[in-house]
Amino acid sequence: LSGGDEERALLHAVFEDYSRGLAPRLKTLRHQVIHQDAHPGNVLVDRDDPAKITGIIDFGDLLFGSLAAEVAVACGGVVEEAGDPITAASDFVAAYDAELPLEEDELDLVLDLMVVRNAMTAVVAGAHLRIAPDEPTHIASPRPFIDRVVKLRGLGRDRFSRELRRACRFPVYCPATPGAAADPGEEARLVEARRSLMGRNTTHFYSRPMHFERGRGPWLYATDGRRYLDFYNNVAQVGHCHPHVVRAVSRQAAALNTNTRYLYSSVLDYADRLTGRLAPHLTACLFVNSGSEANDVAWQMAKTVTGHTGGIIMEDAYHGVTDVMRRFSPGRPDKPLPDFIEGLVVPDPYRGPFRDRETDLAEKYAQDADRAIAALERAGHGTAAFIVDSAFCSSGIPDVPDGYLRAVQARVRKAGGLMICDEVQSGFGRMGCWWGHEHHGVHADIVTMGKPVGNGFPLGVVVTTDEILNEFIDLTRLFSTFGGNAVAAAAGNAVLDVIDGENLVERSRTIGNLLRRKLRELAADCPLIGDVRGHGLVTGVELVSDRKSRSPATAETSTLLELMRERGVLVGSDGRDANVLKLRPPLVIGADEVARFVDALGQSLKSMQA
Repeated sequence: LSGGDEERALLHAVFEDYSRGLAPRLKTLRHQVIHQDAHPGNVLVDRDDPAKITGIIDFGDLLFGSLAAEVAVACGGVVEEAGDPITAASDFVAAYDAELPLEEDELDLVLDLMVVRNAMTAVVAGAHLRIAPDEPTHIASPRPFIDRVVKLRGLGRDRFSRELRRACRFPVYCPATPGAAADPGEEARLVEARRSLMGRNTTHFYSRPMHFERGRGPWLYATDGRRYLDFYNNVAQVGHCHPHVVRAVSRQAAALNTNTRYLYSSVLDYADRLTGRLAPHLTACLFVNSGSEANDVAWQMAKTVTGHTGGIIMEDAYHGVTDVMRRFSPGRPDKPLPDFIEGLVVPDPYRGPFRDRETDLAEKYAQDADRAIAALERAGHGTAAFIVDSAFCSSGIPDVPDGYLRAVQARVRKAGGLMICDEVQSGFGRMGCWWGHEHHGVHADIVTMGKPVGNGFPLGVVVTTDEILNEFIDLTRLFSTFGGNAVAAAAGNAVLDVIDGENLVERSRTIGNLLRRKLRELAADCPLIGDVRGHGLVTGVELVSDRKSRSPATAETSTLLELMRERGVLVGSDGRDANVLKLRPPLVIGADEVARFVDALGQSLKSMQA
């Protein structure tokens, strides 16, 4: 090169990056015969109209290489004279992707390949001028190519890849290796945009919001370059982005998805498989799009078939976000309820009014249903239904006395009401059996499902008896245009496949028992842990500031969530005093993940005690 040390250092850096990072990645990409250049060589013409050119083949520039290299070569030609090279490249890549779908790794290397190609051309041109200065050449100077290297590197790899991804509708880039964090300013921009577009009081977890763009199994991958063990989200029941579920959804979406008033064998197959896992009397399905809708419809059913208008819930229940379900979701015991809803005292043997050493706990707590039923009668509503989350998650996952729900159910039935079992958080193996209400031994009239039913794909289900469903539909003609669509059914079927194929119900029971055993062992050295309880892979860890008085450690729990996040583990809290760790990891976790979780919890608790 005739240039100075700065130019040589620039090109050296480009080739150093290529040899150490880019070249190994290229070997893993798709390869095919590609065009290295676009100079006119052999012209292809239309058979019926020889004057019409249909293509060009330059045999001198054909080579076998990565598909990403062809995209980079073509992008170089597009952006060379463009005022906005990123927009020009994005437009081209989107058009290319529409004809030959690209892969994420290919998109992420386009800018690097463009830089390397211009650097190579600069070196070739410089070498030719140095070795044979008197021979003719079609590249007069390396200078334009060095300038392009500088210009392309100045665009910024993150910004360039982000725009190409957006053009092809790929997810935002998320680093796969620790320390490879994305643009740190992106987080601040997202927070500001969220407040602007979704309301200034929009909520998020943690003092510093997490930005996730990838998930796999029990892991979530953040743009800070770290992966986090997910012990909180019950949505991804069979693990984040389970390949079988992803394939099923993708294949059905590529085939058909439209109004559910048509016939689909997959939807009927799913309804048959789902009801086959419930009690024999629960044979009829109504599909909607969420657990909130499912609970709303179940409440409509109960009022329709009983003729009553009063409902019973737990005093701190949560059942959804529709207008009526928000009223069924006070979230705390002291929130006023409308006169058609009565809340029951939580059957909590650890901190409730009746505690673990007393006798007849189930009956003592169940007697509160007598009060609630009488109040609804006095208000002129009667009892239409008792709706309960079988895992009691919003109540802090108490160790509900055996027989409690059966005793409440008997009282509700005597009052003419139905039993609605909300299985959004407790179903599909979460409690170590298929359904949470089975764990309690109750006879459900209506079962509702959401979120985990499709591993996060929008799907809600109401399952009931033929008699209840037919009476309800005959009177209301209720129908959901998109509820239980073909893609949703594909997701639902795939979730059942995975639960069966990977034996996740038994795994939930086995791994859940291991988790609680390890937590109880940890509690021996951590006085903040007052109680550990749960079934299957739903576990509550109650934190107390004093074990004797069992006073809630609310502030300490909030601090602990942040410390766990710093150690790469995600957990949530619940209960009336927000002092119960709510653990609902994907059912695919194993002993290694349990060990990692318990270790992180132990370190976090000890750092608080120091």
